[in-house]
Amino acid sequence: MEWRRRVRERRTGLWRTLTLLSLGVATTLLLAACGGVGLEESRPYTTTTPESPTARDIQGLYKLVFWMALVVFLVVQTAIVYTALRFRRTSHGADRPAQIHGNKRLEILWTVIPAIVLLVILIPSITTMYDFDAAAEEGDLVVDIYARQWWWEIHYGKDARGDELGVITGNEIHIPVGQDVIFRLHSNNVIHSFWVPQLSGKTDVIPGHINEMSITATEPGEYYGECAEFCGAQHAWMRFKIVADPVDEFYTWVNQWRTATTMAGPAATSGELSRVPDTFGLCLACHQINGTNANVAPVGIESPPTSGPNLTLFACRETLAAGLLVNNEENLRAWLRDPGAIKEGNWMATVIQPGTLSEEQIDELVEYLYTLRPAEGCAGDAVPAVVPDTVAIPAA
Repeated sequence: MEWRRRVRERRTGLWRTLTLLSLGVATTLLLAACGGVGLEESRPYTTTTPESPTARDIQGLYKLVFWMALVVFLVVQTAIVYTALRFRRTSHGADRPAQIHGNKRLEILWTVIPAIVLLVILIPSITTMYDFDAAAEEGDLVVDIYARQWWWEIHYGKDARGDELGVITGNEIHIPVGQDVIFRLHSNNVIHSFWVPQLSGKTDVIPGHINEMSITATEPGEYYGECAEFCGAQHAWMRFKIVADPVDEFYTWVNQWRTATTMAGPAATSGELSRVPDTFGLCLACHQINGTNANVAPVGIESPPTSGPNLTLFACRETLAAGLLVNNEENLRAWLRDPGAIKEGNWMATVIQPGTLSEEQIDELVEYLYTLRPAEGCAGDAVPAVVPDTVAIPAA
């Protein structure tokens, strides 16, 4: 009768342990599921709300690996708990359990099963990687991205019809919804990584080598990205935003960039270049503004690290300093007074230090920069007027 009591105790302990383990796993999964509610609003860098075919493929791989890892975890933990309870040493000194060292069947089994698991993960992973590589070979629009320290310079190349868009901007990237956009990634300083969690995976930006990736946004919206490779003191604030516009709004934005006659304020309408304020002379070596005499600053891969973003349509931007500040007068004044105090180590701080600009000069620059917007409003705010030298909107 004693041995029966021992068997019952062992079974009771085993089921108690398995029950606690199951409850722990269920609680973890429930908390994870609850934590995912509303992520797209509160955590724009989440990978759990994909908004493009590429991101959905990546999320599919995540789910595959997660569920397979969960199954493996439960099987292994169940085996460990069972073995620990079934063959635990008792105070009565039970006989040593049977030894299985050298059991070829078991050794083959626990070699084949992990190999099958790895193959199930490997095959779709390789297939997806080749699909991504093929998608980056041809698209509807080509955009060259130059990684700086610590911001992003964006050059728009040819669209599907062969038109050269000729737009150069910084940090806020507009793309047309439903079109395949090829991003060509460049760097002339250190290694960076271009990552938009809701639209695609990470792609390294390597000096001397051009990597390419394809992004197709299926819904209009704003998708936030960042540098995912440590690149210096302000790596954490090397952020950017992709704005997916309906096709007509995208070309409205392009047209506003391509013409200076839509500018409010001092923009010329006679075909002559508008002159920037004298105070802006301090900025001429680093910044360009379309349609003005501020057009000597270098751009592209050959430009020095000290170059800064093109400031055309500055008043239409939502952020300053690569996503660090909201674009408003208070933040702009603080940035112009002492950029090094806000973003330590940035190149602008080598030119502008506390006291470099007087309050009157700061007022002049702020007033001028907020005139850099289309007279009819920023793209998406209003239907634009017809202006010369524009890119035609493709037929639906």
